[in-house]
Amino acid sequence: MNNNKDFINHYDEGQKENNTSPFDLKTSGSKEPSWHDEIPQPIKFDKMKRNISSSEPLDVVIVGGGIAGLSTAYLLSKSGKKVILFEDGYIGSGETGRTTAHITHALDDRYYNLEKLHGKEGAHIAAESHTAAINMIEAIVNEEKIDCDFEKLDGFLFLDSTDTKESLDNELEATHRAGIKSTELISKVPNLSFDTGPCLLFPNQAQFHPLKYLKGLTEAILCYGGKIYTETHVQDILLPNEIKTSDGYTTFAKNIVIATNAPIIDKVSKIYEKQQAYRTYVIGARIKKDKVPHALYWDTGNQNSENTVAPYHYVRVQRTGEDDSKYDLLIVGGEDHLTGNITEDKDLQQRYTNLESWTRNRFPIDDIEFRWSGQVLEPKDGIAFIGHNPSDDEKKNVFIATGDSGNGITHGTIAGIILTDLILGKTNSQGSKNKKKDGNTNNNKKESSLSNNKDNRLEKTSLQDLVIEQGMVQEEEKIAVYKDSKNKLHRYSAVCKHLGCTVVWNNSEKSFDCPCHGSRFSAITGEVINGPANNKLEKK
Repeated sequence: MNNNKDFINHYDEGQKENNTSPFDLKTSGSKEPSWHDEIPQPIKFDKMKRNISSSEPLDVVIVGGGIAGLSTAYLLSKSGKKVILFEDGYIGSGETGRTTAHITHALDDRYYNLEKLHGKEGAHIAAESHTAAINMIEAIVNEEKIDCDFEKLDGFLFLDSTDTKESLDNELEATHRAGIKSTELISKVPNLSFDTGPCLLFPNQAQFHPLKYLKGLTEAILCYGGKIYTETHVQDILLPNEIKTSDGYTTFAKNIVIATNAPIIDKVSKIYEKQQAYRTYVIGARIKKDKVPHALYWDTGNQNSENTVAPYHYVRVQRTGEDDSKYDLLIVGGEDHLTGNITEDKDLQQRYTNLESWTRNRFPIDDIEFRWSGQVLEPKDGIAFIGHNPSDDEKKNVFIATGDSGNGITHGTIAGIILTDLILGKTNSQGSKNKKKDGNTNNNKKESSLSNNKDNRLEKTSLQDLVIEQGMVQEEEKIAVYKDSKNKLHRYSAVCKHLGCTVVWNNSEKSFDCPCHGSRFSAITGEVINGPANNKLEKK
């Protein structure tokens, strides 16, 4: 890692600040991921507290401190550009801090589906770009000497009980046509305690500790002259080059990158109509050290599901503590559903129960030590939206990255590569794929028809039965209410500030979630946790 005393002092001073930020949670939910055991303090910097004159605009302002924003900031600052990054929470406090960090070109949407939507050339570009992302992450880790548990390993795709071998055969042929010649069909995953049956082997995949990697990127960005501000909410983007924060400060930049998971400036381009938000669930279970081989494992997903993409299980191993530890952590995810379409607490908790049951039936786990959930944005055509903001027709200096599609680490890194080349005026074949179709990947299925009626909601007729650390939505008044740990009530309008849908209560992560386009809001402050909304709920 590049040494930089200014960074270390800045970082330590940031940790000593004792304020009551609405982002006291280190990530976007009340259930914290396992990653914070080794990075217990938020990765934070100073807030933006000054204006930057329009007479000396920055080269680039980046909004968002996750994998996409930091990858872009790293590559641009390394190229010599004058870069500032704004993050409204802490570094990695969004979805990158809740990922399970599979670094892979084995894509959720399957290459045979991508080939149908984008043709052989489009599928080939998808394979090429995700492979390039794996290689880029490895190169950055080595060049910047980032200690983030990076590890090259194999990936294995095996059948869900509802699926047939034909899907593996189809994917094998499609990966070869897409240029991934190393995949092969084998009889089962080796050295596991259960027989997976036939599976596809994907060599040369990878994994790492996502927050350690982000922390390493921040150090490198500062060494290359970039600046990072946290707890700085970008309230308005005034085209073509003005950025305003919620504290009233103004910055001017020649180029603006919106890397906020869901774009916060999409009222015209309506990217929110082209993708859907899903909640996905994760458990971290203790296992005896080296009992499960280090690899990435996925099943092909429940083929009877009404999700746009069949919800599947994804598994990896993470080393814990010191080298002499007797245990590893088995990280298992799945049980996806559309954001806001499940509201009953028993149904939310059943997701974790289902994950635990599935895991115990296959792996020799001990105690469940962690439970958390994250948000996945699934584009209707399976490929992330990376490039010029569609509504920026004149100067073409505003760029977006969204649509992680369950492959956020590689999609975020691809964003860094493509956006850097676009801003530097370089040609990038990975960004020149066929024009996106509107996509019909199962979008007519019943679960995709979002309902806003009372039958799908957690109903309460009075506040009397509201216990501490629980919320509710009073339907007729459209009021969202939360009772905190000190028995204080917090009341907000239940109308989402994006397009006016009514939010629902998420008791698992203690947030108010919008079932229309996936925006989420803090129960305590009403602040935005997930976009595309960019304004907090109105206080009542």
